Parts: sequence; structure tokens; C-alpha cells
Amino acid sequence: MYTYSKPILGLSTIRSASFVELVHNYETELVRSGYNPHVVRFHLHSVAHFGVWLELEGAEVGTIDEGTVAAFERHRPRCRCPVTSRNRDRSVVSCVRVFLHHLREQGKVPAADSPADHSLLVGEFLHWMRSHRGAVEATVTSYRLYVTNLIDFLGDDPQAYTAKGLRDFIAERYRHYGRHSIRMVQAAVRMFLRYLAVEGRCRPGLVQALTSAAAWSQHALPQGLTSDEVQKILTQCPSTPTGIRDRAVLVLLVRLGLRAGDVVALRLTDFGWEAGTIRVSGKGRREVQLPLPQDVGDAVLEYLHAGRPRVESDYVFLRSVAPLRPFGGRRPAHAVTHIARTALRRAGVEPPRRGAHVFRHTAACQMLRAGVGLEGIAEVLRHRSIETTGIYAKVDLHLLEQVAQPWPEEASC
Repeated sequence: MYTYSKPILGLSTIRSASFVELVHNYETELVRSGYNPHVVRFHLHSVAHFGVWLELEGAEVGTIDEGTVAAFERHRPRCRCPVTSRNRDRSVVSCVRVFLHHLREQGKVPAADSPADHSLLVGEFLHWMRSHRGAVEATVTSYRLYVTNLIDFLGDDPQAYTAKGLRDFIAERYRHYGRHSIRMVQAAVRMFLRYLAVEGRCRPGLVQALTSAAAWSQHALPQGLTSDEVQKILTQCPSTPTGIRDRAVLVLLVRLGLRAGDVVALRLTDFGWEAGTIRVSGKGRREVQLPLPQDVGDAVLEYLHAGRPRVESDYVFLRSVAPLRPFGGRRPAHAVTHIARTALRRAGVEPPRRGAHVFRHTAACQMLRAGVGLEGIAEVLRHRSIETTGIYAKVDLHLLEQVAQPWPEEASC
């Protein structure tokens, strides 16, 4: 190994040249991803121990999976592997799981079985969603969960589905869900039923069995933060690389009203520095050009110069700890939500609602107080309908006072 003077315990005893090469490549990836040298060494010791055990078990590298890692975990308390690290920390197995994930990304071992793939029916439905409905991956992920749960509950024979069974599924499996969350479940089930009906796999009309929970449009007031609270939140961001990144994210949220997913998806090429514009590709794959305010541009530039890790990626915002890469996972937007919640907690601000969306409401309310019309606010927030933006008219008390009518009174006797 070229990074350390001391050898990695157990690596020299591994006879498989291909496995040793995989470990060398893995070291390169760990170093490139920004891991601390001591952490890299711990990972390599763990992986070398795993390799020695694989040879003793007679297992092939190309066949390892979660079951193999679980067997290695059971082996460790009674380990007698020669010339290997004797570290009994649980994180040894965690390091092996990270190595397995790396091998899957490199195509060296088969990909993990997805719960959706266990059912041919669900797999065909998700393929139909992507190819015929143009669904984004976030939608596919949520629909996969709900439809899989439906098949677990009612079985994989759609011809046997009944209106009562569908209603029982919602009532029993999602009785703890709120009104808006249940509507998401119902949307997934309805789409699945439409697919089945189109394919002739279930009785038509079953989609009518799911009635939506009562909901009133614009029944609540938009709740944002005050100017003093916003200033306090921004000034409380530390001057560390992570704090500089978080401040840039928060400024984008509160000045442009971006969604969490919009921030995660920003690329370096989305900023037109000379023209003073920013390109946003957000909900529904709608791409718009927005003006780039001076303070937003300054915050992003400060992050690019003083806070962003020096790694090859065209995404603007990256993780601040190894692995240094764009926000990932099944729901990458949760990283921005975590940044927002941490900033609110650090500043001691009790928001009307926790998460990144409170900054979007704040941006709309600030624009309204500055005299921006609803059409302008709708353009910045990228609402498809002006009716969606109309909810912010409720917080313009000065305008409401002008149009309010006196309360009708009975004539005195």
C-alpha cells in the first residue's frame, strides 16, 4: 500500500491477486473521498481481515452479499484468523459493509435485491411509471414502498382485489398517518390500479373505492419567520467550512424561496455569474431562470472559495465529511432539511413549522411586504397556478384593511 509505511495486517497473506487489487483500488477511492488517513487505515485493516476469512471459508469475491457479511459478523467473536487485526469494535463490520457497497458501485458483485424486485408485478408497474408516465426517481421510490405494502396485504392476484380490501388496507396499514400523508398513499394506489386496469389485470372502476380525506384549499395561514429571526439564524452560522456551506444554503432558501430538492440539484453550470442569473430545475422538471441577488451570489462564492471540498463534482453543495460527494441516499433533500433544522435550533428560534419549507414561506411573505405582486411571487416560487400563490394574500393586512367590509348591524330601535 502506498499511503502508509506500516503494512496492512493480513493483506500479504491473501493469495487472491484480484482481491488485493480490489483493496488497492478501494484505498484510492477512500483517499479521493477525503477520509482521514487513520480512518482509511482502519477500513483497510477491516477489509483485509474480511479477505483472509473469505479464503478460509473458500468463498468467491464475486458472490459476497449481505449474508456473507452477516456470517463474517458471527465469526468475529471466535476469530482465529492468522495475522489479522484483533479489533473487536462493531465498526469493523460496518467498514466491510461500506466495502461491499463500493464493490457494487464498481460492478464487481451483483447489486442488492430491492424489495420491489421480489414482485414481478411491482417491477412491471414501476417500469410503466418511468417509461409511460415520466415519473422521477423520488416518485418511483415512494410508490414502490406503498404498492409493495399493498401486495403484501392483498396478495399478488389483482383479480381478487375488492373495494373493501382496498379500504381496509388504508385503514389498517396507515391509520397512524396524517391527512396529507394518506393522500400520498392513495395517489400511489390509484396509479397502480389504473395501470392494472389498462393491462386488463383487475376490474375497472376499483380506483373509485378510495375516497380522499377532506381537505380545504388555503384553509391555513402561511407561517414564516420575522426579519430579526432570519438575521439571527444567518449570523449564528459558524465560520467553518460546514458553516459557510450551511449559510449559503440558507440564503438560497430564504431569498429565492427554493425547495430543499432545488438546492440539492444545483450544478455549477446553473450559475450565470456575468448575467447575474441562476437556473433552477425543480418540481415537475420545470426549468426557469431567476435573477441572482447580490447577497446570494456572495454567499455561494464564499462557499466555493472557502468551504467547498476540492473534489471533482459539478454539484454545487457537497457533504462536509467523508465521503466528500453530493448529498445522496434515497431522499437527498433531507440533507437540506437537516441543515435548516440545525440552523433553527442553533439560533434558538422556534419556527411555526420545522424544516426547510419555513424559509420558502418566509421568502414569499418578505416579497409581499416589499410590495411585490402575487404574479411576481408566483414567478419566483414557480407556482403553476396563481391560486396557489393567493394564500399569501392573507398575510397582507394593509391590503385586507382596504377591502374589508364593515360588519352588518341591525338598525337601532
